[in-house]
Amino acid sequence: MKLEMEQKQYRYIAHSANSNGEEQSMKQHSVGVAKLMKSFALANDFAEIYSYCGLLHDLGKYSSRFQNYIRSNGTKEPHAKWGAYMARKNKLINIAFPVIGHHAGLPNRDAMFEDLEICAKEENKWKNIQQTLEKDGAIIPMCDNRPFDKIGDTFQKELFIRLLYSALVDADSLDTERHFKKEQYDARPSKTLNVDVLLVALNKRFESFKQDTSLNKLRTDVRLYAQSLANADQGCFSMTLPTGMGKTLTSLNWALHHAKAHPNIKRIVIVLPFISIIDQTANELKTTFKDYDVILEHHSNVIYEEANDEETYCKDSKYLATENWDYPIVITTAVQFFESLFSNQRIKCRKLHNLQDSIVIFDEIQTLPVNLAECTMKMLNDMLHLCRCSFLFCTATQPDFQTRHDFSGIDYIMPLVENPASIFASTKRVRYNALDDYKAQSFESIADCVVEQKDSVLIVCNTKKKAMALFECLKNRSEIPVLHLSTNMCQIHRMEVINKVRQMLENGEKLILCSTQLIEAGVDIDFPVVFRELAPLESIIQSAGRCNREGKLKEGQVYLFQLEDQSQPSRQYETFAKYAQLCYQGNENRLTDAEFYSEYYTKIISLYVEKDLITSKRKELMFQDVAGMYHIINSKTTTLFIYQYDNDSKHLYNSIKDKEYLSRKDYQQIAQYSVQVFDWFTKNNAYKIAETPNGVKIWFGAYSKDTGLSNEDEIYYI
Repeated sequence: MKLEMEQKQYRYIAHSANSNGEEQSMKQHSVGVAKLMKSFALANDFAEIYSYCGLLHDLGKYSSRFQNYIRSNGTKEPHAKWGAYMARKNKLINIAFPVIGHHAGLPNRDAMFEDLEICAKEENKWKNIQQTLEKDGAIIPMCDNRPFDKIGDTFQKELFIRLLYSALVDADSLDTERHFKKEQYDARPSKTLNVDVLLVALNKRFESFKQDTSLNKLRTDVRLYAQSLANADQGCFSMTLPTGMGKTLTSLNWALHHAKAHPNIKRIVIVLPFISIIDQTANELKTTFKDYDVILEHHSNVIYEEANDEETYCKDSKYLATENWDYPIVITTAVQFFESLFSNQRIKCRKLHNLQDSIVIFDEIQTLPVNLAECTMKMLNDMLHLCRCSFLFCTATQPDFQTRHDFSGIDYIMPLVENPASIFASTKRVRYNALDDYKAQSFESIADCVVEQKDSVLIVCNTKKKAMALFECLKNRSEIPVLHLSTNMCQIHRMEVINKVRQMLENGEKLILCSTQLIEAGVDIDFPVVFRELAPLESIIQSAGRCNREGKLKEGQVYLFQLEDQSQPSRQYETFAKYAQLCYQGNENRLTDAEFYSEYYTKIISLYVEKDLITSKRKELMFQDVAGMYHIINSKTTTLFIYQYDNDSKHLYNSIKDKEYLSRKDYQQIAQYSVQVFDWFTKNNAYKIAETPNGVKIWFGAYSKDTGLSNEDEIYYI
């Protein structure tokens, strides 16, 4: 008995007892993390670095203060800095960053060095850790850092640190989960990308398509040409095709054949710009692969089951896979993907190492903010060199992302479309018309022009205020239904309107839809007539993609107009719109030229975009600064929960209002009934907003079933 007590006393632990009463020793945890890290290594040459990082990450837990804290619930003792200190002493700065940040996040270089200088002054604490480490019989061998030193490019070294950090966070989380929640650990998916099986299913889908029109035959020719290039070396590719050419399945077909040619590829990631088109893409893929569970969606529109209050662990493998993207095909948003690449936080970064050996398809890539284009392409280019990835940019409006004298981007982008100009010419489906030679129009005069049309009309405006004004004008003038679509409407509301519009158009019912730009990218609707307020070039072309989409008419009509109310979403938006007008005015046929957008984009970057500052911060290893500077959505907004939208939203409100803590599922459900508003709106309507104890802001003001959130003086009470 005495011997047992002594052994327990000197057994240094990383984690307290689990539900079985078993503690996890330092040796168990360090070795467990090191083994997982080794399996996550970027390449065999780096396996020792990954393993060493795993052995070192919790070194600070050997301090007597930490052991007292974990055994006796004493004062909490920070531990991450001591492993980083040892790495720094051994000149392994690439390991010091992940270790010191594996809980708090990757720090700036200067901040980390300051912390490690403090460690150097606490010699007694360091000696205590060394003695305890020796007493435990733990051996941490020296690490050969030469493979890292051989990475010649500074930015690729910075990316390596990010990948090492991601692997450490994932390995640490998994090994801890294995100790505390073994059942949850075992529930994690172990699916592989079975290319042959998925190609059979995809080919069956293609065989179901009729080849009875010239457009369908052209789609097949385009697909087979891209497929013929699938054996090319891994790298960056483009697919420049007009809307309605079936890019979703064509790009996936290429990706599967590319994966077949490169057996190292483990997954396909599909990145989409907006929530409004994710369901559409996901449904397309789920229909194609209905017999195989290979699709993981990671966005606010999908809700996977977490553990409930009565369960000790989560059983839903898909929910667990959203943490690290360990799934054959992942569908996510541009915000989720790109901000994770530049983040310094463990939750966002945990998935990054699983982008190694992946194909990433970027749909509607032109929606990437131009001010982030250079730093983003530089990061992707580093990934191409380091991670054995392949990237595919899909859009009708393809930006020029290749490196040139004034732009540091992708080294080389291989086109997967043969002669895009001829395809755009042969699929030309619309005529662009300058309404009254672009003279400024009143809302009433635009409404009168729309009512005169004999067919259904889509109107796209640059701001919610203008879309609302036209909606109100048209309601009083039109004899056919007038609908409205904007981000003033919650997610569920918007999808209901989009589905209603689709159904009415399919049934041949006439309607008018007043929308903001959210309709532009990827929303599969087909109007015979489109009215578009003057806008940046990509917005005009994408709006026109909603006109005569299926080529059922000889020619659809797109009317470009300018309003007397010339307020715009931003000064940059206004500048780009005016520059675009200068480029095409008097020669609107240029808008159907496949090369026009690339030329315009290159000039926009050189003329109006400020110098990239994020990349220079990457060079200085200022991880926290980079994360703070990189935002796809810059505007500061507040999320308002529209509790009164329907019975489901009211039930959701009642279920969450008294909870002390909300689950991820709660937040996902709330997101579907929420509207993002600017700070000025929040301040002006503060008396209509209440906050629950758990931090959810509830909108008690008016909400219209036609137009969504309203600042009218109407308050709903429970």
